[in-house]
Amino acid sequence: MGNISYTAHVSNKKSAITSKSKLAGVAKHNLRKYKSSDYSKDNIFIVYGTSNLIDDVKTVYHKEFDEALEEYNKKQTRPDRRIEDYFEHVAGKEQDMAVEIIIQIGDREFWKQYDDMKSYIKLSYEIILGEFIKRLPGFVVANAVVHLDEDSPHMHIVGVPVADGYKKGLSKQVSKRKVFTKEVLSRVLQDELREVANKEVNDWFGEQIKAKSKGRNNDLSVTEYKVAQESRKLEEIQQQNNEEQAKNTRLRSSNASISYQIATQEKKHDRNIDMIAADEDRLERVRDNIDAAENEYAKYADMITDKKNKLEMLTSKENELVERTKIAENVYDMFRHGGDDDVREKLIDVMYENQRLQKENKSLKELLEKAYDFMKQFVIDGVNLLEKFMESVRKVMERLSPKTK
Repeated sequence: MGNISYTAHVSNKKSAITSKSKLAGVAKHNLRKYKSSDYSKDNIFIVYGTSNLIDDVKTVYHKEFDEALEEYNKKQTRPDRRIEDYFEHVAGKEQDMAVEIIIQIGDREFWKQYDDMKSYIKLSYEIILGEFIKRLPGFVVANAVVHLDEDSPHMHIVGVPVADGYKKGLSKQVSKRKVFTKEVLSRVLQDELREVANKEVNDWFGEQIKAKSKGRNNDLSVTEYKVAQESRKLEEIQQQNNEEQAKNTRLRSSNASISYQIATQEKKHDRNIDMIAADEDRLERVRDNIDAAENEYAKYADMITDKKNKLEMLTSKENELVERTKIAENVYDMFRHGGDDDVREKLIDVMYENQRLQKENKSLKELLEKAYDFMKQFVIDGVNLLEKFMESVRKVMERLSPKTK
């Protein structure tokens, strides 16, 4: 035999269907009568019965027990001993009113390799169901569903175990104990159906079913099976959760790094804004200084121009007086040994006027030098105010002087 698993799980103890509410719970799970992100209603297939499992079970009860029920009721002389509905009667006795069997071929690891072939196994489960019905006629199947929406495809079979030959009560009754004997569990579920499953696996996948474990007539109960399935699902969820937590840790670390970078950039941005504001303040002060310098320049330019004009006029007068002084000195030389008092007096006036003009001229020169020194303190576009002023004076002089031909 090979390594592919085969399991048959029979409802028992906690998973036993002993009431209508438990039967409804089985129907809800098998036919996906609820909303869940873990399962897909589109990937379950009813291979026997209808979409109403409870009605399917009731149909089996009527078909199998109505005749025996009628015979029983005819024998009763007391009305209180009669049974109106055998389905309701069994449901109220807390006994196995139906049995669920789960058959699974291959485990999760196997189906990871053949995930794209899950739909084919549905045909194999239909064949296994047909063989099961033939080999165990005492178990009357009411409903069978194949689930392809879980890690490992499997089949849920719900039916009624029917036994006859009873002396008390109905001649035909529901009896899990009589139908599912140890011999039946070992021969039919574990041996014969295993061989059927082995042929299907070999035909589809070229694989073999592994041999039955010694000392076992059946595998896990339905409850144990479902607990095992949920445990595997829980392990997967836990693994996914761990992966998500690791991813979230990486994301938080990345977010922290990004937040730090953003904070750093914001600080740099704030510093740059402060620097820009400071530069703007400095620029504004420079502009104010330039405006003040230009105002001072305009004021001193006008003043210097006036002083220069006056200086030029005084220089002209000085030159004139120098000439007159020279003449007066010559005249004085002529008359110092004699001459008219009036002439001498005029010569003295001329000499005095000459001395006064020289002092005034010197005072104007000093004032002009101070103005020049002041203008040198202000620089606009790399040129001080004095140079600009002299350039403007030069242009004015060129404009006023007669053009030479």
